[in-house]
Amino acid sequence: MNRIISPFRYKGSVNINSSKSYFQRALAISLISESKVELVGNSCENDILTTLNICEKAGLCFKKTKNSIKIDGKTTNLKKSISVNSDESGFCARVFSVVLSHLFNDVTINGFGSAINRSFNFSCLSQLGLKINTKDLSLPVNITGKLQSGEINIDVSDSSQLLSGLLITLPFLSGDSIIHAKDLVSSPYVEMTIGILKDFGVDIRNESFKRFHIKGNQKIKLSKYSVEGDWSGAAFHLVGAAISGEVKIHGLNQNSLQADKAILEALVLCGAKVIIHEDFIQVKRLELNSFSFDATDCPDLFPVLASLASCCDGVSVINGISRLINKESNRAKSIKLEFAKIGVKVVLDRNHMYIHGSKMIKGAITNSHNDHRIAMALSIMATVSKGPIEIINSDVVAKSYTNFYKDLEVLAA
Repeated sequence: MNRIISPFRYKGSVNINSSKSYFQRALAISLISESKVELVGNSCENDILTTLNICEKAGLCFKKTKNSIKIDGKTTNLKKSISVNSDESGFCARVFSVVLSHLFNDVTINGFGSAINRSFNFSCLSQLGLKINTKDLSLPVNITGKLQSGEINIDVSDSSQLLSGLLITLPFLSGDSIIHAKDLVSSPYVEMTIGILKDFGVDIRNESFKRFHIKGNQKIKLSKYSVEGDWSGAAFHLVGAAISGEVKIHGLNQNSLQADKAILEALVLCGAKVIIHEDFIQVKRLELNSFSFDATDCPDLFPVLASLASCCDGVSVINGISRLINKESNRAKSIKLEFAKIGVKVVLDRNHMYIHGSKMIKGAITNSHNDHRIAMALSIMATVSKGPIEIINSDVVAKSYTNFYKDLEVLAA
């Protein structure tokens, strides 16, 4: 579906949706631990539904309501093999390659859409007793054998999601394990995984994100878990307000381990007014200046940072575009192409993105490239455009933020 967004200004408040990153991890922990727990939060995003589908196929028994998922702690699937579809979720493909390999002797993981063209390297899992069968580091992948505890070396220079899968799974195996991580990127995502495990009562000893010591036979120690609000989705509204008006966002954990909380740092750097209240975050528009920001550890912020930089006076520099190739689209190229259509010059140079601020944002027909974050970044540019912005395949936002356009309507002055 295409969507035409007429020029508007941000004003108002909204309760942000639950973090899909937290929800997905909590579901994976619930499956592997076979524990009775209630997960509280809204869970209508496509990636969360994909995670639920995988868990259900693996035998997880649960009852889903509007604002919670009640898990009874037992699995009903006694088969030795399983085939699941991770759709376009790289997290599901990588994390459940580990989780399911503990529960089943024969695991096949398929993908859909952009996931078919993304790179997935599962070879390190052979160190823990598994046989990996895949072609050209792409999906589908077939994994046979039974996951064993022990010592494993893993290269995490491309993605930390497989490491998160190991951290989630190994505590529930019978023996102790040690993970040696090489060239870790996105350490905040690993810190998030460890933090959620700690919330569940699972202990991981982290040595500077290079070595992880994991005791086996651990049990979770809670029965109810509230999933915090999503900083990734909130970032678009916070930036939208910074460039055009004001907003109050409720439901965010101000002490969150989510990598995309770093959007506050970028907003302060460029001169936006950021006010931290006890129950909400408030952002107001001021004159914005160019800024320099390293997004290596928070690559999902690139599209919204491009929106912010487009409205700053001068040339802003965002570092870390090497992290953007293996996403839903080649995000660096997608940003350059689509922002050019609305009058913003973007230059890509090695690992840097240079964005020239523009006072003449124009309406145009743009393309999401089947990337939810590109769609949302283009949508908020309508707050400063001289005419409507049309976005081809705008419904892709449902991957991470199903109610994005509903919330946008609430916030449109």
